[in-house]
Amino acid sequence: MGVNFLLILTVIGAASAQFVYRVCVPISQKHVCQRLEVQWSAVKCELVESKIDCALKLSRGEADLGVLSEEEVALIPQHASGKNFRIVGSIRDVSRSEPFAFESVAVVSSNHTGGLEGLRGGRYCHPGLDEPELRWSPRVSKFLEKKVAETDRCPDANTDGKTAEEMEVKALSQFFNSACRPGPWSANSSVDADLKNRYQSFCSLCGVRSNCARYTRDMEVTVAGVRNDNRHIQALQCLRHGNTPGVAYVSWQHVREYFNLWNPQEASSYSLLCPDDSLVVLNSKVLAQRVAPCSFVKQPLSALIAPTYQAKGIQINLQKWWKNGASPAGNSWQTVLFEAIVGGSNARVSFDKSLPNLSYSANLRNIPPIDASPSCIPARRWCTISESEHSKCLWVQLAAHTLGIEPAISCQQRKSVFECFAAIKDNTADFIAAPANYGFMARQYYGLLPVKLVQNLRNNPRAFSRVVTLLRASSSISSFENLRGKNACFPEFGGISYVAFNRAAQENGVISRSECDYARAVGEFFGDACAPGALNASQISASNYDVKSLCSLCKPADSVAPKGSKICSYDSTNKYYGNAGAVACLADPESDVAFVALENIDANLKAAGLEASQIRVLCRNNTLALSTGVSVNSNCLLADVVDSEVLTRRNDPLLNSLNALLDTLDVHFGYFTDTQLINLPIYSSFDGVNDLLFKNTVVGLTEPTSSTVNEAARNYHELFQHFDSCVRN
Repeated sequence: MGVNFLLILTVIGAASAQFVYRVCVPISQKHVCQRLEVQWSAVKCELVESKIDCALKLSRGEADLGVLSEEEVALIPQHASGKNFRIVGSIRDVSRSEPFAFESVAVVSSNHTGGLEGLRGGRYCHPGLDEPELRWSPRVSKFLEKKVAETDRCPDANTDGKTAEEMEVKALSQFFNSACRPGPWSANSSVDADLKNRYQSFCSLCGVRSNCARYTRDMEVTVAGVRNDNRHIQALQCLRHGNTPGVAYVSWQHVREYFNLWNPQEASSYSLLCPDDSLVVLNSKVLAQRVAPCSFVKQPLSALIAPTYQAKGIQINLQKWWKNGASPAGNSWQTVLFEAIVGGSNARVSFDKSLPNLSYSANLRNIPPIDASPSCIPARRWCTISESEHSKCLWVQLAAHTLGIEPAISCQQRKSVFECFAAIKDNTADFIAAPANYGFMARQYYGLLPVKLVQNLRNNPRAFSRVVTLLRASSSISSFENLRGKNACFPEFGGISYVAFNRAAQENGVISRSECDYARAVGEFFGDACAPGALNASQISASNYDVKSLCSLCKPADSVAPKGSKICSYDSTNKYYGNAGAVACLADPESDVAFVALENIDANLKAAGLEASQIRVLCRNNTLALSTGVSVNSNCLLADVVDSEVLTRRNDPLLNSLNALLDTLDVHFGYFTDTQLINLPIYSSFDGVNDLLFKNTVVGLTEPTSSTVNEAARNYHELFQHFDSCVRN
């Protein structure tokens, strides 16, 4: 009996093991995995940073089941890794039975003539560029505009100083006479305000005191089942109340609501204007149809996907776990799984036995190839420095293209940050997010400037460069003037510590503010120094200053090097390279002062054989810290700045368009997006690799000005103000 029972358990265990599917679950929901594990479910979590990471794992056989949003269903088939997936279930709201997530249509008066061209000079009623209900991407919300006003075609226009949004609104204003196009026209608030001030006719139909943010017009009556505050309904009301011909670009779902429930007596006075210029009158028969007789965009439903070889088995099991495609009752693991990857009780999964390939979405969304897409502003070229970073860039490029973000992105790979700097200088690339430590080199030798500064989380000490001036506690030095002629240690030439010393020295009057040659300023102030990389920098510098004194204190890392050997390399062959090296340099009896970042300072002191009690900090305000050690308040720091910036060419005529593009990418792929249409966070790791395109410490972008509210970003901008003024002059 006992043997038979054990045999049964073994068979059951073997059978169960056959059906353990690996399901993509966002890292942010890893608590779900614990609940699935506790209940001995037939699935296990494959934690992913993003939906794109999930698609890559599915393509490599490292996961078995994932979920895609509507826009992701349109995106993935455009990439080579997305060809071998099958849709095992489509997801919709329980109240919706349409075969599409939405259809966008154009509604006009039934006496309209002239097809799409006949819209010229008329009114334009739009639900808004920030209408969240139907999750319209920029490509969808601007589809009609591109079709009729050709807002992406302006071959003879002067683009200098312009943004893609400005070119777009200008083209629209030349086609339509008036409009309500609520919501932000640009993710950059300054650009948005400027455009709305200059093109007020495009807010004129929104209603009084709308500020072009919403409709404020009278909706007359309240109708059961129709929301007065729905922007699509309001756009139809905008069309209905006007003395001149016009068009409302809205969803078919809301057209049916508006005319079936609100104004059935007027329905036949309106028609759908089709892409082929024909009209379809909105009679009761047409309005009864779930599918529009013609539309401009048909959006596929979000979907559960699996690799082709796994799809059938997974679908069979999902149908068992989720009867009728609904979430099971109770707290079973099947319920936990449903709510984690599908949604709540209002979500439903429909199963198509044909297991359609994802490429079917191409028949619904005819998204042109990137290279064949017209644009007023040339693609902005993002410089990458590794295969992994280039791969992430290509995904961002494709995701932005799918959403219709302009200008387009092009990815240009080089071997290093400095090769990227050279490419940007030579106009074969346009921008890169680079570590803050390269800020001086980028400005001095490559003529670059920041188009954006990053924002870092304040509670992440690794995200900031917090620079201090370290002295041996036994030293008689008590001011910056006392440093004159002494021997100094820097982590690197031109790094944050190097620039921070120059700034502090200028503030305290020991280096002239009129001196713009930072190599000469430091070299002539100190006796000997080690500033790794100074010789390399001098080879591309216009300065005639002999930088040998900036290398005279350096030593080779190789302990068997001949006595008296000096090395100034910008790498670990230099014993005093980096923060750890600068602390080791201070430990050398020949040295007097070190300018270093506080990151890992305790470990660096220990490695150099120093105790914190042997160290005292010289503060930026020219006083000594009250006690020994490296624990000082922010007022004592030489610098407290962000860890990176986005750099581009100085005086690039397309700088404004790049600035606005970066704001748009932040809106759609940043951390503060309420609902990402495509889940590809640009500041997170990608495919298991950190610090690609941006450091993982970045959480957002800000303007490179003294007015930015982010303190560390503002500090960084101010750190370079003197040097930037030197370059400008």
